[in-house]
Amino acid sequence: MKIYDLIVVGGGPAGIFASIYAAKNGLSVALLEKKNSIGKKILVSGSGKCNLTHQGEVNDFLNRYGENGKFLKKALYNYKVADLIAFIELKGLKMTVMENGKFFPETMKSTDVLDILIKELSSFGVDTFTNTSVLSAIKEDGVFKVVTEKKNFSGKNLLLSTGGKSYPTTGSEGDGYRIAKNFGHSIVEPRPALTPVYVNDYPYADLSGISFKDSKIELYRDGKKIKEHSGDILFTHNNLSGPGIIDFSRYFKKGDILYVNFIGKEAENLSREFIEASSKNGKQSVKRFLAGYRVPERFLKKLFKMLGIEDDTKLSELPKQNRSLLVNKLSKHEFVVSKLGNFDVAMATAGGVSLKEVSPKTMESKLIKGLFFAGELLDIDGDTGGFNIQAACSMGVLVADSVNK
Repeated sequence: MKIYDLIVVGGGPAGIFASIYAAKNGLSVALLEKKNSIGKKILVSGSGKCNLTHQGEVNDFLNRYGENGKFLKKALYNYKVADLIAFIELKGLKMTVMENGKFFPETMKSTDVLDILIKELSSFGVDTFTNTSVLSAIKEDGVFKVVTEKKNFSGKNLLLSTGGKSYPTTGSEGDGYRIAKNFGHSIVEPRPALTPVYVNDYPYADLSGISFKDSKIELYRDGKKIKEHSGDILFTHNNLSGPGIIDFSRYFKKGDILYVNFIGKEAENLSREFIEASSKNGKQSVKRFLAGYRVPERFLKKLFKMLGIEDDTKLSELPKQNRSLLVNKLSKHEFVVSKLGNFDVAMATAGGVSLKEVSPKTMESKLIKGLFFAGELLDIDGDTGGFNIQAACSMGVLVADSVNK
């Protein structure tokens, strides 16, 4: 049986880039993918347009992966945003950056990116096996032996890059956790990340599509403030979404309280400005007073209806209790988390193989020599906007470099 220098399990961004760069270094590589084609996560990225990476320096990136960002320092310095962009553009596909900092191929087609990667795998002689599910993997006499439904493989090194549990239709169904466990690795409980959030008694279904720029969100648990975040928020038909909520969702649990500032003013300051305006010009309508703030008119109408405030109510006529309720709805709106979106809608997976058992300098297991991990299988997840694909590609290249050394 042929003994490969590297067996890669999982044909997502991490596995593909590890395979290409290992083969570039002259190593023999077998890439095993359970689905009928590789790169399915790439195809769905950016709603099919392939948001490959994001503008910014490495230090900017390290802050976009929750509390585990430091783990990626070596990988991201080893293979930067510029390296990934150059890799694609040297193959003739121009990359373009949008106003929000996201990089896409100029054609806005993820298939164009995947075509390049498939050609690279072929040109460097990577043996790619699709429809190949791994049943088991062990290390015996210094060689990794991988058993699949079709055939068995042997390799000097093994990379697990099977992804997490989000988007299970792409092949990410948690297979890698089982294999990692069999090698003695600990798994931090996987949970949905980058997901919309459902709240108790959601009142804004009829305001679907309304968004709020750079709103402050405070997370409370058991009466204590846990974290604070800012970002854009979107009302949907049945939940809270938008980058601000989605990026922050990795920290949420059922029963948590979110306080959202929709107006950009702290409650105390808004209340004081209400009182001052009322004393100076009490005949001014509440609606006209609030027109000076960044409040969507439909949202304001909804709040007035909820609180029983007429459109022509003057500042001097607004009862103190109503004023207080309105201020809180605008500056410190309370939402109680009922659940997170499941893995079918989550864009990433939080949790995974414990980072304590993996070297950030090489991506190699601290328990089993020659065993490597990369991508979403690890307990690390990034914000929306290309951060997860960049991390996966950078980890994959680091694995290739480590195996080569």
